[in-house]
Amino acid sequence: MTDDADGDKAARLGERLRTLRRRLAGEQADVDAWELDLYSYDETLVVAADLLDVPVPSGARDEMGAEARAALESGLTAAGLDLG
Repeated sequence: MTDDADGDKAARLGERLRTLRRRLAGEQADVDAWELDLYSYDETLVVAADLLDVPVPSGARDEMGAEARAALESGLTAAGLDLG
């Protein structure tokens, strides 16, 4: 994979993360849909971290907690990914 391809993938992942963040912040009547969005958000954080060589906190690949999520968001932002 070329650097340009990695950059394109990172941009797409960033857009997906921003979309999921907006959905998670908004009101949802369906708790199951919200939980699915949170799971998708966490999985996308890990994929983006792997792509950008951001360390993934121990245990975060199995079950993401708020502290691990915040650490990944901070690391990805520091790596140049706009999470909005």
